Amino acid sequence: MISLKLASILTNIVEIKKSYPGSKEGVLSLMKAARTLRDDPDIIDRIIKGERYGDLNGIDSYCYGLIEEYLEKGRIEEYERLASSYSEDLIKFIRITGLGRKRIFGIYDYFGIKDIDGLKDIFREKSDKDIIKDSGSGKDLLNPLFIERIRWSLKYYEGIVGKTPRWPAEFFANKMIISLESLKEVKKAQLTGSIRRKKSLVRDIDILLLPEFNNGRYDFEKSIFLLKDIEKLSFIKKLISIKKEKNDISAVYGTIYEINTEIIIAGERTWPWQLFKTTGNKKHLFKLKEHAKANGIQDLGSVCIGPGSDKDIYRTLGLGYIPVELRQGRDEIELSLKNRLPDLVKMDDIKGDLHIHSKWSDGLMEYSGIMDSAKKQNYEYIAISDHSVSNYYGNGLDIERLLKKMNFIKELRKDYNGIKILMGAEIDIRKTGVFDYPPEIIRKLDIAIASLHSSFTNSVQQNTARAVSALEKDYFDLYAHPTGYVFGNRAPLFIDMDRIVEAAVKYGKALEINSYYMRLDLNEENTRKAREAGAIFAVNTDSHRPGNMEMIQLGVDLARRAGLEAKDIINTMTAKELRSWRKDR
Repeated sequence: MISLKLASILTNIVEIKKSYPGSKEGVLSLMKAARTLRDDPDIIDRIIKGERYGDLNGIDSYCYGLIEEYLEKGRIEEYERLASSYSEDLIKFIRITGLGRKRIFGIYDYFGIKDIDGLKDIFREKSDKDIIKDSGSGKDLLNPLFIERIRWSLKYYEGIVGKTPRWPAEFFANKMIISLESLKEVKKAQLTGSIRRKKSLVRDIDILLLPEFNNGRYDFEKSIFLLKDIEKLSFIKKLISIKKEKNDISAVYGTIYEINTEIIIAGERTWPWQLFKTTGNKKHLFKLKEHAKANGIQDLGSVCIGPGSDKDIYRTLGLGYIPVELRQGRDEIELSLKNRLPDLVKMDDIKGDLHIHSKWSDGLMEYSGIMDSAKKQNYEYIAISDHSVSNYYGNGLDIERLLKKMNFIKELRKDYNGIKILMGAEIDIRKTGVFDYPPEIIRKLDIAIASLHSSFTNSVQQNTARAVSALEKDYFDLYAHPTGYVFGNRAPLFIDMDRIVEAAVKYGKALEINSYYMRLDLNEENTRKAREAGAIFAVNTDSHRPGNMEMIQLGVDLARRAGLEAKDIINTMTAKELRSWRKDR
């Protein structure tokens, strides 16, 4: 995905330049541009169309030049020069470990590691004792916990290779659909596959396309000509493959957005079945075909030809409609047969967002923008929950500033009568388990959020104890982004999620589904397990920048995939109900 690729390159340059004297200004510029690219993928299209850096908020002339060079040449000369000693993945891996730039560069240099394969050779093939012995540096550079963290991070890294967050992929996919629907032969186009199923991470884009000429008999010749016309569209980089099947033809293209896209040309009569089949997933389709055979239907596709929709296909099979998010090949067919599918939470159920950062800490949104977004979402309330003092890079608030902010929020409420503004805080749990604010201060808050932002070198036992120490306190309401994961930038913390869930259930605290697209933490698997254990949740955005609040939909999508209903989520409550929940808990 090109926006994330460029953001990663700029951040890699930061990792190298941090050790250069007098590099602070350039480093800050690169960090700002990387954040802009991550949170506003439209920047790429605007640069491609010729917009200059003066019109692009967050991109200065230096970073604009680097981005432009990459778009023109597919490479950045300065980056290649700076990173000549290490592969791109190896520099990126520094951030993933959370062990610190100096330590990881020291390990690379001592062992002569130049790429990920070299890292694997050392940390997969040798024992802890041999690695420490070979390093000759004792515990300052490596100890068993650091070695375990590197191995854990390698496993995480290998698990995300070839994947990208759905949000930017869907953003660029919708741009492709606009281009496709501009072709005169095209009647309609629709996203399908893993994007339609609302997966958090995807590998590619799938688009189903219906041309006017396929209204009756499927015309393979015209469909092939259409694929050739599509190849000329501006977002197409190259044709990778063409596949012809019994009822359709499709092509896979490489795109300027650096994500492969399959376009399937459908027919009018087969459209419902094609949309259903390409939505998947494979396990769900396999189980559905087995169910069909058990009911005397040998060829499922043959009975699903003609006008209709997904609902008609399920009805033909004697099933209730299974939402796209639940089509996972788990127990959804059995639940449908028993009429026991969950009444999945909907976006309209969400009454507010409890985790929004303002300019008091590291948020970049004006209050008018926050309130406009809240109105757009039809919220009843929001909580401005800024960082606490330990979060140095997040401009965290000490007690004095926190009390000033409380007074500020009281005044702000007078300007916005329609939406309740709650005074919140995201409070760090320090390495020792101590909180940034004392109980008497935390109890003054409308919403108290506990979180971990530091000490990635802690053991599972240490981090779990830190989190549990917050969950058992009556003055905390929820635990934010529980595993600390950030896609492509940080592997999950060492933490025992079973113990976290157990404590959350025992003490009646909510676990956050952080909707920011690079987090989505809790992930789907942990959310499902926590739901089965009786946990409750809060779906929040952790918003810092304009546009972030709209990502609440991603959290709702994840909640739906995990089978959550509105009753499982505290911010589906009204403000009055939320106050009662806090009081009665």
